[in-house]
Amino acid sequence: MKLGRQPKYREMKKPLSKFVAGAYEYHFGSWTKALKEFVKYINKDGPNTELPKPNKKEKQNIKKEIKHKTTRDISDRLRFRILMRDGFTCSKCGRSPMKEKGVELHVDHIIPWSKGGETILENLETKCQKCNLGKGNAFSV
Repeated sequence: MKLGRQPKYREMKKPLSKFVAGAYEYHFGSWTKALKEFVKYINKDGPNTELPKPNKKEKQNIKKEIKHKTTRDISDRLRFRILMRDGFTCSKCGRSPMKEKGVELHVDHIIPWSKGGETILENLETKCQKCNLGKGNAFSV
């Protein structure tokens, strides 16, 4: 709505969207399906219409359909771009090796690769070792 047109996949990030495009892709099965559901939602009458949630069978099919467009590994070039973008600072707690000795930074998938998240600029963030380790493939959208 803010753009006055259909958003592009790469535009789905803050402040335009609360979630990255991969979250919508995971929830609806594909980016195209998410856009189709959005059009249905906008065209419905009524002030408090909610987006439909996939049933159990659809969720199982979504999990089976995960086909990655990117590899899990983050290239050195992309890793450096993420670190530069985030100011070499943990996006969760704000720790930085420039401010505190011994801080190790990691580049992490926001939506885990194992759950359909891609290795793209919009789905990666800088986290310190303390914030990143132990998280595994758990995430909240």
